[in-house]
Amino acid sequence: MAPTPLRDRPLAVLIVHGSPEARRELRDCLQDGGVACREAASGAECLRLAQADPPDLVILDLYLPDQSGLGVCRLIRETPRLDRVPILVVAAQASEIDRVLAFESGADDFLPRPFYAPELRARVDAVIRGFRSQPSSERPARLGRGILQIDMRMARAAVDGARIDLTHKEFDLLAALAAHAGRVVRRRQLIQEIWGPDAPQSDRAIDAHIKSIRRKLGAARSCIETVRGVGYRFVEPQEGDPTERPRWNPDPFAARIPR
Repeated sequence: MAPTPLRDRPLAVLIVHGSPEARRELRDCLQDGGVACREAASGAECLRLAQADPPDLVILDLYLPDQSGLGVCRLIRETPRLDRVPILVVAAQASEIDRVLAFESGADDFLPRPFYAPELRARVDAVIRGFRSQPSSERPARLGRGILQIDMRMARAAVDGARIDLTHKEFDLLAALAAHAGRVVRRRQLIQEIWGPDAPQSDRAIDAHIKSIRRKLGAARSCIETVRGVGYRFVEPQEGDPTERPRWNPDPFAARIPR
């Protein structure tokens, strides 16, 4: 079964791999209706093509001829026009640390090789489905927790009035914890809630995402408490070091032109 098309057009997927054979294999796995694939042989070409026409999904190899796939992940997340594009990392002979580093760098899912075509299609569909999950009409408008503001409908967050950039998985995790404020949420519960049936087997995937969220929250990072051996708890963030606090913006969610 092919991945679900996005709205009324084919799903636009950018395949990034240094090997022409591997790119062809990935393309053949996906081009079964409802998917339009473009290809890039290097990290530089990936960024050039993505910026010219942002895709709905990037499938990214961990080892590229010009730079690390992890570096490309980080560059995508640091590019305003691309920072919300889902990324699926694929890698041969990947270790557990490769998986953790990929999530820390901004990847939304990780698929080790070898894999079967149905598995790749299922992962692509899961990433896209997660990106489009929870219609805005079902979300509360905004949630304020001290210096942290969360706009559920627009999937945005701000600290002390300055918007911060989170991947959609990071935002979903933050929103899930905030929805259970004051309660301890187990790692496996979070994984099932965010990833659903395609949840990664290792709980360390959650830890990598939480580490990245805390880094981005800066002065509000105290809102996520670690309950050792169990999971995490969301509490109202303390005001932290003033030198870490961003400049106040009276309307952080209007700070950028919507993409």
